[in-house]
Amino acid sequence: MTNNILIIGGALALKRELTSVLSEASFAVTDVSDYPEALLKLNEFNPDLVIVDEVLPSGDGKDACFQLHHTFGIPVILMGKDSSDKAWERAIQAGADFYLKKPFSYLQLAARVRAILGRYKKLQQNRSE
Repeated sequence: MTNNILIIGGALALKRELTSVLSEASFAVTDVSDYPEALLKLNEFNPDLVIVDEVLPSGDGKDACFQLHHTFGIPVILMGKDSSDKAWERAIQAGADFYLKKPFSYLQLAARVRAILGRYKKLQQNRSE
């Protein structure tokens, strides 16, 4: 079964690279420019995980992260340029499962995505038992 990954925001070149790398890792990937566009894609694409850029054209990626995680129960990776402890703290408070500091290793990203999805699948199995 292929997992669906939705990418929200980020530079066009970054989204293309993420799509390429994650597709090669056997994920189905689509991207959108902003959170309102992501809301329209949720039912159609049904993402298993979302990668959100911290800076979005019409808002804060942390707000989108919070909504996706707390309202829809979707695991989220938040991407940003800040490597401070405060950035990690804000990401976790927003509900991010991981804070990815740019630039990053694409192989590590694919491994992190697999690990997060594995944890969520286990949680869902345990809840349904």
